[in-house]
Amino acid sequence: MKSTMQIGRAARLALLWVCMGIMALLSGCATYSTSAPDCSQSYSAACRIPQSAKNDTNPLSSAEQTALNSQKGVVAKQVPASAKPAVTEQYKYFLRNGRKTMQVFSKRSEKYLAYAKNVFRSKGLPEELAYLAIVESGYNPVAKSGAGAAGAWQFMKYTGMKYGLNQDDWQDERLDVYKATVAAADYLDKLHRQFGDWPTAIAAYNAGEGKMERACAAAGENSFFGVCAKNDQLDAKTRLKAETTQYVPRFLAVSCIMDNLDSLGFEAIHPEKAPQMTAVKVKPATDLKAMASACSMNWNEFYRNNPHHVRTVSSPNAQTLVYVPEDSRSLAMAFARNPVTASADQLAQASRHAAPAPANRQGKARCTGTYCIAPGETLYQVAKKHGTTVDALMQANNISNPNALRAGDRIKVATQASAGASAGKSGRRSYTVRPNDNLWQISKRMNVSVDDLKRWNKIDERSLHVGQTLVVSR
Repeated sequence: MKSTMQIGRAARLALLWVCMGIMALLSGCATYSTSAPDCSQSYSAACRIPQSAKNDTNPLSSAEQTALNSQKGVVAKQVPASAKPAVTEQYKYFLRNGRKTMQVFSKRSEKYLAYAKNVFRSKGLPEELAYLAIVESGYNPVAKSGAGAAGAWQFMKYTGMKYGLNQDDWQDERLDVYKATVAAADYLDKLHRQFGDWPTAIAAYNAGEGKMERACAAAGENSFFGVCAKNDQLDAKTRLKAETTQYVPRFLAVSCIMDNLDSLGFEAIHPEKAPQMTAVKVKPATDLKAMASACSMNWNEFYRNNPHHVRTVSSPNAQTLVYVPEDSRSLAMAFARNPVTASADQLAQASRHAAPAPANRQGKARCTGTYCIAPGETLYQVAKKHGTTVDALMQANNISNPNALRAGDRIKVATQASAGASAGKSGRRSYTVRPNDNLWQISKRMNVSVDDLKRWNKIDERSLHVGQTLVVSR
């Protein structure tokens, strides 16, 4: 067995995990300038956060304005003055209405940020790109979207495979934060070389490179901000969705806050003091529960560090990585040299059952309600399973941040009517707009697309208002 690797040594780890290929390019903008985007045109309203988030007319405090003005990252330098209002609106949101969510996400990122920044620096990329996983998932290693994206970096299956993240019945390496970070860095590097500037590369990470190319071609522009200036003029097939037009300003706002947590009154985080993790290569069909025991760890702790292992036995087809705290390194290495391997019967049994969910830190289940959250399960998936909505579940359980849920939590299952959604005799559902709602949030809660909401209700973000009844299914 090869020697273990320190997670903090990103350059060595990055060399081990080279991307397997480059995604096929679709027709569109073929050549891109490497200079800053040409944004001589005014910034489109589509690139700003929804009207409901602009109701906060209170000006930024002196400290807030100073922090915003202090942005010096590579990405921030490529933002034109005309786009600054959109960044400011996102910034104000996460300082105020979204403050609790920002605090949860920043604290969760503490475990991974030092590693992630090292990975980006080692590849010659802006280290602030490490904050993109906060926008994607709040650095939740087991986050899964309704569209099929998974992990802290929200890789779709195909893209994950192209960038070396193996997925089968035994493992899903999109949930391996360390390996997925290397894959994300490689993918963003490729997008930057393709599009020529970081804002456009970041937008393409969200929308998909094909979508970004088609939008560029239709708008006759070669940058994200150039497309935004003309986005309202594009047809429905090529127009960038609100989720994408808000994505870059949101990233810039989050990056600014993360760089100024103390001065903005957030709880400080110390990524440089996060526990060091060691990657250990294990043989096929290794009994992972036996390994946890050999490392003097309970299963809950072991699983939290290794959610990419879908079973309690490692893949019988290949060597895989297991992560343990540095103080368990020698025990893990000793076990890996002479592992407990599963028999054919044990493999057959393991193949039928997913790895058990971890309980809380005291080892006791946190289940006190009516439905227990499974590992990697999202409120969207729970809502779909029970024929309700995310909004209904959040209302019934007083959940302010759905991403803060963990495996083992129990929640009450509510009906749609309890959260402002209802169904008529025809089966058509409706939704009553509440304060601070926007179309993107409503689409997520009601499991529909923003484009459908706009088409069915003949509205846009600017015409959305509190008390309005929307059709949310047909």
